[in-house]
Formats: sequence, C-alpha cells, structure tokens
Amino acid sequence: MQHSLANIWFIAKADVLFALRDRATLLWLVLMPPVFFFFIGNMTAGGFGAMMTGSEIVIEAGSEHDPATQRFLELLTEGGFVSAEAGADAPMLRLSAASDGTDGPVIATYLAGDPTPTTDFEVLRLRRAALTLQSERAAVAARGHDASSIAAFADEVRTLTVEVEAAGRLGRVPSGFEQTIPGILVMFTMLVLLTSGGVLLLMEREQGMLRRLASAPLSRREIVAGKWLGRMLLAVAQIGFAMGVGTVLFGMDWGPSLPAIFAVLLGWAAFCASLGLLVGSIGRSQGEVAGLGMLTTMVMAALGGAWWPIEVTPDWMQTLQLVVPAGWTMDAMHRLVSFGDALVTTLPHLAALAGVSLAVAALAAKLFRFS
Repeated sequence: MQHSLANIWFIAKADVLFALRDRATLLWLVLMPPVFFFFIGNMTAGGFGAMMTGSEIVIEAGSEHDPATQRFLELLTEGGFVSAEAGADAPMLRLSAASDGTDGPVIATYLAGDPTPTTDFEVLRLRRAALTLQSERAAVAARGHDASSIAAFADEVRTLTVEVEAAGRLGRVPSGFEQTIPGILVMFTMLVLLTSGGVLLLMEREQGMLRRLASAPLSRREIVAGKWLGRMLLAVAQIGFAMGVGTVLFGMDWGPSLPAIFAVLLGWAAFCASLGLLVGSIGRSQGEVAGLGMLTTMVMAALGGAWWPIEVTPDWMQTLQLVVPAGWTMDAMHRLVSFGDALVTTLPHLAALAGVSLAVAALAAKLFRFS
C-alpha cells in the first residue's frame, strides 16, 4: 500500500509541475482571477446590493408647501431614497399637486433614464410610497378632515406595523467583491481543470507519454489515481491563490465558518478534478477539449449563480441551480459567507458533491485511454 501511494504521489507531483510550466495554465491560474475580481467586483459594487441601501434621486416638487407633497417626500426618505442636487447623474422625480392645499391628486413622474439592475426595485419603492400616501389621505378624509391633517395622522401610533429587513450576516443582497470573488473562484477552478487539465492529458496521449507510463511498473489504477490527484492539487493551488488574493488585495470577508468554506471548496475541487480527467479522456483534439471545457464552465457558472446572486433571477433559474454541482457549491458558499451558517447546514451540499465526484471519477477511470 505504501509503495502504491508513493507511485500515485509521484505521478501527481510530476503532473502539477508539468502544468505549472505551461504558460496558458499560469495565465488562467495566476493572472486572470485578480483581473476578473477587480473589474467585475467594481462593476457590480452598488448594483444588486443597492437594492437594500439608499438610491439617489433628483426631486422637482411643484408645490413643496402642499401637505400631501411634503408627506410623500417623507415617505420617499423612509423608503430609502436620498435626495440629490439638481443636475446630478441620478433619476429624476417630478411632483405636482394642487397649489391651494386642497385634496387634489399628487402626480409623480419618474424619469429613470437607462434601465439599471435596481430600476424595478426603485419603481416598487415609489409605488409603496404612493399607496401609503393614498391610504393615509383616505383615512384622513374618512374622519372628515382636510389634507392639512395628514402630518398629524402620520405621527399617530399605528396599531400594526411591519418591519422588513434583509436576512443574513450582511443584511443585504451580496454585491461587488462579496459576490464576485466566490463566484469567479468557482468558475475559474472549473475552467482551469477542464481546459488546461484536459488538454494536458490529451497532449500526453498524443505525444506517447501515457504509453511509456503504461510500460512502467505501475498499475492502471495507480496511473489514473495519480492523474486525478494531480488535477486535484492544481485545483487546490487555484483555490488557495484566489482566496489569498481576494482576502489581501480586495478585503474579502469569508465569514466565521472558514473551515466549512475550505471543505466545500475541496468538494468542488474534487468534482472539477474528476470532470477534467473525464474531458481529457474522451476528447479527440485540443480544440474539442478546450471548447467542451469552456462551454461546460460557462453553462455551469451561469446556472449555478457564479455570475450574479441567484435570488435576483427568475424562479425557474433558482430551481435549476439545485440540480447543477456549481449551484450546490454557490448555495453552500452563500450560506457560509452571506449568512454565517455553520458547517452542518452544508452537509447535504458536501454529500452531493462527494457523490457526483465519485461517479464522474469512476466513469473517467473506465474511459481512460493510454493511446
């Protein structure tokens, strides 16, 4: 057994050193993750997360002394809007009301400009403020009072209040680096293992290196296990480097369950190593292996929530996330990073990753070819 483990380790170590000498592998392993962290993290900062924070808006009120208009402005502030100076690069809201203080309608015109990820949410906030004002005016009118009583009515103690806040440790939808770093880490681990890992195995087969390895005093099981372990070590190097860069350069907060995060990412690495070995075994050309690896990675990343918080997608995408391994990984990461959950909450994810990793590894071992 000890001799067999030494053989497996020898093959794995040689594979990792061989992969690290490849410039394309180093490019995607070392250079590209920080670049993607920086650009996508900054592009999405304030995007999805802005849904739970303030939204700047330029307000033009035709009659600021109108009680209904004043109350509407208060409701906008309570709803998360922040008044911006005229001319600022922000959506505009024009309000018009009866200038004599009568109970005429308050007309709000929202000029959002080009749609953004938060436009629909801002419209929802505006509708909420409008409906609240409408109900308060109806209550005041039922008492036989005029519009000037709205302010006093708003200050009355309500018999029923509803407080809404975002769940989780962050208290808001993850955005910026909080979403980008885990998602890009998951995506690039698969990308490197399926493209570089698969192509390098194909090159060894084309150049006859696997045939020479088969003639050595090594069993088929040792060779396949060594090839799998080599890809596993490459994935661990990818994960360790990406987590280090994310923490040191971008201030990523991984939450209180760092050992659980390592466990989840190791499960993801095992799946990617198995899939990379399978792609390299069935591929017939470098272009075919690279294309299949790229396509699989992009589909997995999109459906698994690596590009955006899965909560902002339609229901069918949130359901589909639960059937792809990348989705299991991102859901577990979301629980650990955004909610601060304990390892026990991710045990189903780990079990699923372990099961599919073993199944794919068994298929890869069966289809593994020396020539």
